[in-house]
Order: sequence, then C-alpha cells, then structure tokens
Amino acid sequence: MVLARHGAVEALSIQGLDGGQVRVLERSVRDAGGAVLANAAGTSALVLSPLVTAGELPGRLASWSEHAGALGQAIADVLVARSVTPPPVVARGHRLDFGARTLVMGILNVTPDSFSGDGIGNDVDAALALAQAMAAAGADIIDVGGESTRPGSTSVTAGEEAARVIPIIHALATRMRVPISVDTRKATVAAAAIEAGASIVNDIWGFLGDPDMAGVVASHPQAAAVLMHNRREPVYEDLLEEVSASLRRSVSVAVREGVDAEQLIVDPGFGFAKTPAHNIELVRRLGELRGLGRAILIGVSRKSTIGALTGGAPPDQRLEGSLALATLAVANGATIVRTHDVAATVRALRVVDAVVRGTPQEVRAAPMPGPTG
Repeated sequence: MVLARHGAVEALSIQGLDGGQVRVLERSVRDAGGAVLANAAGTSALVLSPLVTAGELPGRLASWSEHAGALGQAIADVLVARSVTPPPVVARGHRLDFGARTLVMGILNVTPDSFSGDGIGNDVDAALALAQAMAAAGADIIDVGGESTRPGSTSVTAGEEAARVIPIIHALATRMRVPISVDTRKATVAAAAIEAGASIVNDIWGFLGDPDMAGVVASHPQAAAVLMHNRREPVYEDLLEEVSASLRRSVSVAVREGVDAEQLIVDPGFGFAKTPAHNIELVRRLGELRGLGRAILIGVSRKSTIGALTGGAPPDQRLEGSLALATLAVANGATIVRTHDVAATVRALRVVDAVVRGTPQEVRAAPMPGPTG
C-alpha cells in the first residue's frame, strides 16, 4: 500500500551483498517509502522503491560509509545506463550509433549445414553478391559464419572454419563500406579474420569459451566484439538474472584482458541453451539488460521457437514470426537485430523506430493522408 501511493515503482535486483550492506540498504529504502526483500543469507536483495527514491538512493548510501557508498555507486551506474542511449561503438573506423534507429546485422552463412537452409558454402563471388545485396537493402553490418551452431550440428576444426571464412571476409572487407563481423567461437579464427579485415568478433560464448579470445580482441584495439550469453544446459532459477550476471562476467573478462568496454556489444543468446518458454521470457524481460550499459544485439531470425509457436512452420516460413519477435525486442531495448531477411526487417524496423525512438521529420512534415488513412 505504501508503494502504491507513489505510482511508478523502480525494481532493482542486487547480488553479491554482505550483511552490513543489506542492513543499510533496508533502512535507506524503508525510510524513503520503499521495501527491500533480502534472501536469508543476506547476499542478494530485491529493492522496490518509488522512482524518486531510487534516484536518491546512491546519495543516501554514500552518507553511511564508503562501503555502502560503493553499493550506491553501482546502483547509480545501473540507473544511468537504463535511462540513456548506449554509447556508440567504433569498429575499425566504422561508427555504430544506437540512438536514431535500430541497426541491422545481415547473416551470411558460408556453411553447408545452416539450420535456415541459406548456407552458400565458400563461394566467394556468391558471398560477395549476397552481402552487397544485404547492404543495399539496408544492412549496417554483415556477419560471416563458417561453423553452424544449430543444435546437433557437427563442429569443424579451426583450419576448416578459417578456410571457409577468411577469403570471403577479405573480399567483403576490401570491396564493401559496411563493417564485417566474424561469427566464431575460436580465437585463432577470430585473429585471422581480423587480419583479413573483420571489424567485429561475434563470440557465441562471450569470451567464456576459448580462453584466448579476449586476448585476441585486446591485441587488436580497433576491433569490436559481441559477447553472447550461452551455457551447457537450459536450467535456470531466474533467467534474466542469470543471463545478466553471465554477461557482466563476459564484460569483466574482456576489460580485464584490455578490451575497451565501449567496444563491447551484448547478446542475450536467444535460442542458445534456452527452451521456447525461456526465449519468450527473454524477449518479454529484455529491458532488464539495459542496466549493463551496452548496446543489445538480438538474433531471433527463423529460430525454432517461432516454429513451435506457429504449428511447426519450417525455417523458410518463419518470416512473420521473426519480424514480430524483432519488433517486440526493439520495443524492450534491443539496438541491433541480426537477421537472414534484411530487406523485410529494415522495413519493419522503420515503423517500429518511428514509435519507439521518435517520429521521423519527413513523417512530421507529410500532408494528411487520403480518406483511407
């Protein structure tokens, strides 16, 4: 009832606390009309407070002690990150801005066993033609992958993967104006791809798989990276809490190895170690990841969850579901959408962005439509 009188309520889930921090947190929040729900061990807490109280909380905590002030600073950092546009990422001279519109990453599979049926093998000319078509349709990034990551797929050696992607990345990087990303979990492939001209390393294990991956990116400071959440089994107590914690760990590993935090993009890993129910929850609660302060990439295109929701539709009949999920993800905080269907996705996101990010000037100046609207 106390919270209801204040209208909008801010919710913060906090981990890694000690008993002293919990006691100070409880008193600071309670005195301002909020509530703290702590676990029995006093190591985590859910803070529910009026918006104004949440904003004042860092200062209140700092007045208690330096130890409590450190918690207050962490809260302040999250509140700021959730309320502002993620900072731009500069990848090899390509500036990726996230304020005006959602960016689109086009998928270029150079594998023979892509789940979506669009793998083109290592045909350089075909890859170049497809990448140029995607860029012409509005793709901001081209993501080149040489190893299928679908469930049950066969892994390939680093040598085989490099033989597939390196000639194509070199051709794309020397002939195209958009940044090229390499979708790989192997540090040696990432290093060779950067040398061939790749601007971004897209790692499905978020620097927590290959122990050398963070070092490779750190040694190429002009490169950016996408850190994706993944795990071995789809077992969670709180999906978003665990995804967020894992992504924070990935960011910490990257920064510890010398990667600039502003070169990092996060991906919650839709479809990776997650059931269809998990994937739906992920999109619904995606906004909770904005506190990471990084641009959020999501890849929902043609995923099996869409088939599960549409009576078993095969990958080539999942466009509508892909666009629906991309739309919902952007409304909930996604800043980059990874897709097989660039042209349709770009058109859909123009409409979404007009609602989510602001009405375009050319639309503001448009005359009243005819009688059909």
